[in-house]
Amino acid sequence: MVAGADLRRLDEDGLARFPRAGNRHRLSILPSHPDHDGLGNVAVPLELAGEAQAQVRATAELAKVGLSDRLHHYPAQLSGGEQQRVALARALAPGPSILVADEPTGNLDEATGSQVIDLLFAGHRERSTTLVLVTHDPALAARCDRVVRLRSGRIDGAKPA
Repeated sequence: MVAGADLRRLDEDGLARFPRAGNRHRLSILPSHPDHDGLGNVAVPLELAGEAQAQVRATAELAKVGLSDRLHHYPAQLSGGEQQRVALARALAPGPSILVADEPTGNLDEATGSQVIDLLFAGHRERSTTLVLVTHDPALAARCDRVVRLRSGRIDGAKPA
């Protein structure tokens, strides 16, 4: 439940339209499988949310993650790291209060994963976004302010990192 809404009942479009808190969206999810070209992947959720300058904002967000030259490339034309940076731009573009990232480096090599994580944490700091990060990587968890461990679906412990 977020802001009184049961998010389990919302599809991807419903989540994109999820009510704003002031001028910010409440929630953004780092998607795992982009399906449009880079620009479309970032612009579509903005358009669904009623953003008047969706294309301009999407272009700027892709530039922030180093993909200005890959705007019109589809997932099959992008490396895994580039695909994840498109996903990150898409998740950060609406200016969410909460960003959920589930294993954001799971399919990436160490160097590319490190680059994506640095961009994720930079976006979190610059925008004062609450970052909910799901990971099996203890080194990545150690970068977080708070760690909640789950074991067999139950909270095993919560402590500062």
